[in-house]
Amino acid sequence: MTLDVIDRQILAALQEDGSLSVSQLAERLGMTPPPCWRRVRRLKEENVLDRQVWLVNPEAVGLNVTIFAMIKLATHDSSATTAFRSRVQALPEVLECYILLGSSDALLKIQVKDMKYYEEFFYERLSQLPGVREVTSSAVMTVVKNTARVPV
Repeated sequence: MTLDVIDRQILAALQEDGSLSVSQLAERLGMTPPPCWRRVRRLKEENVLDRQVWLVNPEAVGLNVTIFAMIKLATHDSSATTAFRSRVQALPEVLECYILLGSSDALLKIQVKDMKYYEEFFYERLSQLPGVREVTSSAVMTVVKNTARVPV
């Protein structure tokens, strides 16, 4: 799909404030609502706009510690990696999981209330995932940049 300037303006505005109504969005972009609505609908249909969510501040709900865990798997056969992926999906503490090329097989972003909780999570669940051979964890000290915005 080819995105023109107006499409990119719509995407930028919605990434800044996903609660904008079509009327508010159209006004912000100097358009009338009907063509703005058609463009938003097309962007949704083409899967350019994936979903609309509210981002929760983790610290506001008591989740004060972010951990990045690099995972090395013992084996890379299809059944082992499928089992690993399936079990990771079921862990609410894991916010993101990426399968990697390189020295590690997966990268997990984990959000927990404190290091004591992470220690328990690590020993009882994370290290027990199917196929996990090694976990290297790093705790975040300071967040320098955290955005969900895609540069359009």
